[in-house]
Amino acid sequence: MMDQQAQENIYESLETLKEADEYYKWLYSRMQPYIHGKVLEIGSGIGNFAKWARSSGTEYHVSDADPALVKRLEADFPIAFQWDLYQPFPRSDQYDTVIILNVIEHLENDVDAAKKIHEKLAPGGHLIVMVPAMQFLYGSLDKAFGHFRRYTKATMESVLKKASFHVVKSEYVNVVGMFGWFLYGRVLQRNQLPQKLCSHFNLVIPLLKLERPVAHFTGLSLIMVAQK
Repeated sequence: MMDQQAQENIYESLETLKEADEYYKWLYSRMQPYIHGKVLEIGSGIGNFAKWARSSGTEYHVSDADPALVKRLEADFPIAFQWDLYQPFPRSDQYDTVIILNVIEHLENDVDAAKKIHEKLAPGGHLIVMVPAMQFLYGSLDKAFGHFRRYTKATMESVLKKASFHVVKSEYVNVVGMFGWFLYGRVLQRNQLPQKLCSHFNLVIPLLKLERPVAHFTGLSLIMVAQK
């Protein structure tokens, strides 16, 4: 169970990143080819990503474990519901695509979480997962947000294979963001990124589009697509 301070830090970051439209649009462009059919997004927050991705599915269901966030989602999405991965699924649906962004690192048993997601996918369906990357970046920011760990391609692939997934794509993203995370989380030991820095994140999008050769080896985040 996430402590109250970690939850408050997440609320603040969601509101700040709401201004980073171009970042979420760019993330969506990296994942769009695998989003189809009936879609479930787990841990949707306030819908920062879902507002871009919803057009790719025939149905787009959003969910979150936090009832306060679900209320926010209900205002913008026709199907929004509360679900904690540790609890029984509240619906009978199976999905063609499941999206879970920056959630699995908050869960102590990541393999068990991946197995539960596997159950909700139709045969041949895709899981799109995004997690913090590079354990050497783990510091005060990760602790403040309630992260148990950061991942590499190898460690995330191991989790998904144990849950009977077949990995079809993996890539690191946001190399430039590593410098800020290391500075504020490892050197300065802060508990929150500066609001001004986050609100201007759209400005680095041109750099993200040029980072591909370096991002083959490292990045602030990891995107992985797996198939059931």
